[in-house]
Amino acid sequence: MPTWLEAQRRAEIVAVGAALAREGLIRGREGNISCRLADDRLLITPRGADKGRLHASDLVLCTASAPPPASASSEALLHLEVYRHCPQVLAIVHAHPPYVLALESRGALPDAGGMPEAEALLGHVGRVPLLPPASAELADACAQVLRRTRVAVLARHGLVAGGADPWDALARVEVAELAARVTLARPNGSRA
Repeated sequence: MPTWLEAQRRAEIVAVGAALAREGLIRGREGNISCRLADDRLLITPRGADKGRLHASDLVLCTASAPPPASASSEALLHLEVYRHCPQVLAIVHAHPPYVLALESRGALPDAGGMPEAEALLGHVGRVPLLPPASAELADACAQVLRRTRVAVLARHGLVAGGADPWDALARVEVAELAARVTLARPNGSRA
């Protein structure tokens, strides 16, 4: 029987998945979401699932100190490495926001300059080099970047945001997408 916290986190992940899909921050079966529970356990979205149509019972329960089950997201290793090395991260959202991807393809990162609220939420945006999806190398590189920042842009692979809960991580994805859109709209990508 799930605890009250687990039931709440399951509902939050389902709602965040629906928000990501509705806002166009993921498409099809892209992206993944997870959160820590009060002990060594965490919840993560299942492999190949449409995050916009999740049910609470679809989520996979993992143990942070053990290999992820085969039913867990293909990026489960990334989530586990971040949780192992970043105790401040309690939830993770990995999305593929189109403006972030467009900006990254130009070799730039979202710039919240001139938007104080966005700067406060994002802080410094880190970058992870191009590494194979679902690889131990990508997981380790992402964990190293998220030790220093709250948001990491993955070369040609989207964005990973950490937060205090799934909603907090989603807010960082949304603000990074807004900052990317604003950055792309500026002449020569300059600061405001």
